[in-house]
Amino acid sequence: MADFQFFHDLRRARRQALLVALLVAGFALAASAESEMRSVPAYIDPGTGSFLVQALVAAVAGIAVTSRIYWTKIKGFLGLATEGNEGEESSRDDD
Repeated sequence: MADFQFFHDLRRARRQALLVALLVAGFALAASAESEMRSVPAYIDPGTGSFLVQALVAAVAGIAVTSRIYWTKIKGFLGLATEGNEGEESSRDDD
């Protein structure tokens, strides 16, 4: 049994080392990108701003539609579903 624990600990240590390496690389990349951005004047034209607003609205609408579709599953997962709610769903499907 101790042999399996050794491999489990080794696997955990490898995952932690990989996570630390990814974090260090991410911080290094962010620091280098920030230093490059300081030397470049940035400008967002109205077309780009409009695109960003449309992307934000589309993301919110997509989340709203998806949550509406899966609402009963979400409520069941959170433990908020009751027996009466499930009956209402089935009666609506019959109409």
